[in-house]
Amino acid sequence: MNDYIQVMKDLIKEHYSNTPEGNKVEMQTSDVLKWFRGVIPGEPINQHDVFDVLTEMEYKKSQKILTKQVQTKKGNKNLGIEPEFKDVEIGRILVWDLYDKLE
Repeated sequence: MNDYIQVMKDLIKEHYSNTPEGNKVEMQTSDVLKWFRGVIPGEPINQHDVFDVLTEMEYKKSQKILTKQVQTKKGNKNLGIEPEFKDVEIGRILVWDLYDKLE
């Protein structure tokens, strides 16, 4: 049987860092699992494995605020007035902080 946990660790090390050296990529555990599913068969690993690997590798978690744009002022094309929009919070989730590796 393949050691999928080690494969997961190697893939994370190859593509991401747990220190802020590249672009920050925020992913939920289920998103990281989907990322792995591109190369690892789905049955041998699950979200618990992803959680254990990221925790063992000392990746940090943070809160991500989800927003949605809502129109706050109608526009008028005839008068040349553009509509105005504002980002409004619609929820919060916890995510893993991964950073792209610099090449």
